Amino acid sequence: MIALLGEGVPETCMAGTFNSHGWLALVVTIAGLVGAVYSLFMGFQFLREEAIGKRDNRQPPDRHAAKSWLLGVWLLLPSAWFYIEDIFLFRHFGKAACFDQFKYAQELVSRGWIVLVAVLTVLYFGKEIVGKD
Repeated sequence: MIALLGEGVPETCMAGTFNSHGWLALVVTIAGLVGAVYSLFMGFQFLREEAIGKRDNRQPPDRHAAKSWLLGVWLLLPSAWFYIEDIFLFRHFGKAACFDQFKYAQELVSRGWIVLVAVLTVLYFGKEIVGKD
């Protein structure tokens, strides 16, 4: 399978799709992964607070604003990054021979982003969506 993936990739793309400023994409990727882990952790923390509140017969803290902000950040920032990466970074610093690999990588990452947004939406607001508030 790995041999099949590498067959159509031009030699110039094997070291990356950018001539320079590849570090910026790496930094944003690492920040995105840390943010995703944090957002998922907070989702489970919100569920835990609700469970403890039910167990102790007290009202859990209202985290609706925090949930909305976190989900809003995940809706806006990645799409803005895709735009910046495509329009500004790749067009100025990208290797022309690597455009197909760049677009394919963006497509894969965008699918993961959509799944993350869906998971966070269900994790944060699932009970409200279903109506079991």
